[in-house]
Amino acid sequence: MSDLEIPAPRDTYDLVGHEAAEARLLDAWKGGRMPHAWLLTGPRGIGKATLAFRLARFVLNGGGVDEGPSLFGDAELGPPAEGLAIDPELPVARQVASGGHPDLLVIERSVNERSKTLRREIVVEDVAALSGFLRLTSSSGGWRVVIVDSIDEMNRNAANAMLKLLEEPPKRALLILVSHAPGGLLPTIRSRCRKLHLSPLADTRVEELLARMAPDLDPGLTAVATRLAEGSIGRALELAANDGPAVLGDAVRVFDGAPPINRKRLLDATEKWIRRGKGEEGDPLAGRMELILWWLGQGVRRLASGYSDEVETIPGETGVFGAMASRFGLHGCCARLERAETALRRGIGLNLDRKQMVMSMMLELGE
Repeated sequence: MSDLEIPAPRDTYDLVGHEAAEARLLDAWKGGRMPHAWLLTGPRGIGKATLAFRLARFVLNGGGVDEGPSLFGDAELGPPAEGLAIDPELPVARQVASGGHPDLLVIERSVNERSKTLRREIVVEDVAALSGFLRLTSSSGGWRVVIVDSIDEMNRNAANAMLKLLEEPPKRALLILVSHAPGGLLPTIRSRCRKLHLSPLADTRVEELLARMAPDLDPGLTAVATRLAEGSIGRALELAANDGPAVLGDAVRVFDGAPPINRKRLLDATEKWIRRGKGEEGDPLAGRMELILWWLGQGVRRLASGYSDEVETIPGETGVFGAMASRFGLHGCCARLERAETALRRGIGLNLDRKQMVMSMMLELGE
C-alpha cells in the first residue's frame, strides 16, 4: 500500500487541462452574466470539484472586481486575480481550505449519527441548512457560494428541496453543482442551471499532474495508473494509492479459468484485499473493491463497443473481460456489476463480515 495522500478538491490549487472551461466561467463573470447556478459535468475524477472550489475562491475574493468596502473592511480580499486563480496564502483561500469561510456552504454526504458511518446518499437534512444560509447577508457584502459535490448522490427528497431553491434563487448567490452523470438528474434541475461539460484529460496531462502530486511515485506505476485512469487524475491517484495494479492482478488470477472460480485463489486474494497496510488509516476495502468493479465495467464496455487494444495494461485482463461478456452479455454484466456495487456499499455501511462479503461478491461476478 502506497503512503500517497490524495488531496481534497478544496486543498487543490492546480487545474490542468480545463483552460476552456475556466475561460468560459471567467467570461461570464467579467461580462456580468454570472448565472445563479452552474452544473459542472463530466467523468468522475477529472477536476470538476477542483474547478468548483477554484471558482468559489475567485468569487469570494471579489473576482478581481472592486466590490466596494466589506462589512469588516477590505483586509480579507486579495489583489485582482489572474484567471480564476488566487494566492493560496490569502485569508479567503485559507478559510475555504479549512471549511471556515462564512459565505461558503459545501453540501456532501454526511455521517449518520446512529451508525457513525458515511451515508450512501445526500439526504434532505443535508440540504436543510441551505435555505437559511442563502437568506443571510454576506459577511463581506459580496456573494454567497454553495458547492454540491455531487448532486448525483442526492435522494429524491433532497433533490426536490434543492429544486425549490433553484426556482427562486436570491440575488448574489451562486450554486455550483458537480455531476458525474447528469442524465440521472431531475430534468427540472438541469434546466435551471448553466451547463459546463469537462472532458477527460489527455494522458500527458494526467502524467503531468501525477508528477506534481506524487513526485516519488515509481515510473512503472505512473505509466500503468495513467493508462488505466482514462483521463481521470482522481482515478490515477486512487490507483497509485491503493496499489491498483497489484489488486487488479490478483483479480485477474481469481477470474482466470472461471467458471468455476478457484476458491483457493479467491480466499488468498480476499485476505490481501481486506488487510490494512502498515501505518494505513481507515478501511481500504471499499476503494479496492470499487476499483475492481470499475475495471471490469470499463473493460466489458470496451469490448462491446468493438474497441481493441493489442497492449494489455494488466496481463490477462482481455481474457477476463471476454469471458464475462460472452457468459452474461453487456446488459447482464452491467446488472451484475450494479448489484455488486450496491451490495458492497450496503455491506460496508452495515459493517458485515468483510471476508464473506467480498467472496460472495466475486462469486456472483465470476460464476
